[in-house]
Amino acid sequence: MFSFSIYAQTYPGESGETIVLPEVEVSAARDTPETVTRDEMDRSGARDLWESVRDVPGVLLSDGGRRNDSNFTVRGYGADSVPVYVDGVPVGNPFRGEGDSARILTGDLDSVEIKKGYSSQLLGANALGGALLMRIAKPKKPLELLSRTTVDLDGLFNYGGISTTARAGTKQDFFYSMGTFQYRNTDHFRLSEKFEPYTGSIQGKGNRLWSDSKDMKVTLLAGLTPLPDLDIWTTYIYQDADKGVSPPDTGASYDIWKWPFWRRHTTSLNAAYTMDKLSLGGLFYFDKYDNRLEEYYNKKAFELGIHAPWSDYDEYSLGGRFTGEYNFSETHSLASAFTWKLDNHRGLRGTILNTDTYEVMRVREIILSGGIEYSGRPFKIPLTIKAGFGFDTLTPLEYWSKDNEFAQLINSGYYIAKTRNMLLYTWQAGLFYQFNKNHEGRLTYARKNHFPTMAQRYSTRFGTTLPNSNLGPEQANHFELGHRGSFFDDLLHISSAAYYSIILGKMATVEIPNPENPGSLADYTLNLDSTSFYGFELVPELFVNDYFSMGTSLSIMRYIINHHEAGGKYFPYYPPLTLNGYMVIRPWLKGISVIPRWEYVGLRYGDMLGDEKLPGYFLLHLKINANIGNYVSVSAAVNNILDTSYELRRYSPQEGRSFHFTLECHY
Repeated sequence: MFSFSIYAQTYPGESGETIVLPEVEVSAARDTPETVTRDEMDRSGARDLWESVRDVPGVLLSDGGRRNDSNFTVRGYGADSVPVYVDGVPVGNPFRGEGDSARILTGDLDSVEIKKGYSSQLLGANALGGALLMRIAKPKKPLELLSRTTVDLDGLFNYGGISTTARAGTKQDFFYSMGTFQYRNTDHFRLSEKFEPYTGSIQGKGNRLWSDSKDMKVTLLAGLTPLPDLDIWTTYIYQDADKGVSPPDTGASYDIWKWPFWRRHTTSLNAAYTMDKLSLGGLFYFDKYDNRLEEYYNKKAFELGIHAPWSDYDEYSLGGRFTGEYNFSETHSLASAFTWKLDNHRGLRGTILNTDTYEVMRVREIILSGGIEYSGRPFKIPLTIKAGFGFDTLTPLEYWSKDNEFAQLINSGYYIAKTRNMLLYTWQAGLFYQFNKNHEGRLTYARKNHFPTMAQRYSTRFGTTLPNSNLGPEQANHFELGHRGSFFDDLLHISSAAYYSIILGKMATVEIPNPENPGSLADYTLNLDSTSFYGFELVPELFVNDYFSMGTSLSIMRYIINHHEAGGKYFPYYPPLTLNGYMVIRPWLKGISVIPRWEYVGLRYGDMLGDEKLPGYFLLHLKINANIGNYVSVSAAVNNILDTSYELRRYSPQEGRSFHFTLECHY
């Protein structure tokens, strides 16, 4: 992410091979494309993962739909093929392979790192488009205290919500601990005064219907450091959300989906030990995920509380990772990892009167992965070579479905799903050349894979989808040429990348005649021939002095669909051009910072046929921060100053002008 702090800490000329365990993310010669630091999240006012990555080049936000998920793509790759990790633990739910990134509050994090295409072989399976690594902050001082509260007001200065973060931690000689409590209650948000309702939609001007939500997160971390090179820590995370109802569709017929609860319990144990030349790491985790969906057929039913039978997810993941790295010399090292993950999903449905639930699906499968990476400088030139190889296996242990059982009973072959084992290989290589202390170039190639999710193989989506248990994996080949450098005594920093990736067997959902009822259509997920994404990213940043800095991020992305299924010519919601920028202005008043930011997203299509166009939009934001002494700061922010009316997805209008006031106390 273009930023006003990352280059102040690490310059592009700083090479050297380091490995961080147990996240197992190897970084060589600054090959990490984007990192969002704690300072950047605070300065932009980001409170969840979705808000934290919105300015990263190559990242596109999505929001809305029936599930009302807030997610993102990375260079064209969706959320289920860019796995999200927190200290090495995957956070996507087992059935769908993804989550709602707006539910992941980030007040407990130290950083978020986005890997694009070329990512470590040691992470594990399904990193088709890269990976996103969240790292929980550890205390660095004997006593750390923080309290931050933000009050949100809509464009008419009406109360819109409140969020708070409270954190306390300690770092002693042989142990440390940290506890973080986060709570966010969104009462509503108001649409732009320029918003024009869709014909036939129940959404009118003013407040967005059902835009309320509640999120709560508790993070507890405790660690032991009995030896200087030994770190053992355990983490417990509890998340509880009551997220907003899906936005209303246009027209007279639509469904309303609501989640009365969305809960997650995550427990993990990490260890990292470094000897003379050998580093070892281990991770063990248990992740329990539950949610409930209530479906209402119209607004009147929602107001009366009359909904269809519950649909519940009762899931857990049990997994671990073992890693090792051996440094043969200062310039040669070899790292390896073995990961395993057991996913267990139970789908439940409510009875007619919703007094109880019964099981409708049961899936249990295990994913095993292994990887090895070499990094070294074999020649007497400043050239670092990295190469890696890995494998992933998916083995179904159990599958049962009530729909499957019924389909077998009536011999309906189209709806009968079967299990299959899968074995995939991955490999990659990279060249990193240090031209001088200020400039470095890179050329990388990566072959990545993605297993189809349980939902993609088995779900009938309440009878609207044909399952496809023969769905094959996606495979991607990524190529990237990049440069990072500084000019004029570190006055100007530039990061650039040109990339090309081609996906073989890309999964897409199309509508086909329902074989059981030819007069109707059914959704069907299948593997397409191939799809290519290519583009260019440029991030210049200017650091004049302590009083002024600025930067911008330009992303140009194109794609080629090498198929014509259902006449599809476009990928929905992929703009050819995005632009983000910021300034940090510190006037003569000590402790005052003025931070304007802007966003531009170009024209997009809302469907594969290109019949629906979403116009481009420009957003302007402003934040003023003031430090009061050494321990207190206050800030005032205006988002969407121009009150722009815009959508990330059809029928999901976004927030208009809003105001935010924050008080922070820290020690």
